[in-house]
Amino acid sequence: MLMSKKYMTQLSKDGKTKLMEWLGDEGLKFFKDVKDKHGKVDAVWMDGIPHAVHFREGMQVRNFLRSLDECKDWDAHKLDDSWVKIIEDVMK
Repeated sequence: MLMSKKYMTQLSKDGKTKLMEWLGDEGLKFFKDVKDKHGKVDAVWMDGIPHAVHFREGMQVRNFLRSLDECKDWDAHKLDDSWVKIIEDVMK
């Protein structure tokens, strides 16, 4: 499924810096490891019960993004459609 251009959003340099600081080395490593192992940041795997990154760690990321001034007006759809790309951008 293609993302609507309406929701393709990037953070400013300051926003990326704040996100990287919030994630820390451990958070960045988690998302890099998930991408390396499963091929995408928002993977789902079985860990006794399904581990859905979108609903667990992804929710934490979206909640943090809501705290940034540049994201305060983003609706849930924009956050849902943008958080993976934003994480991938800060992992570079």
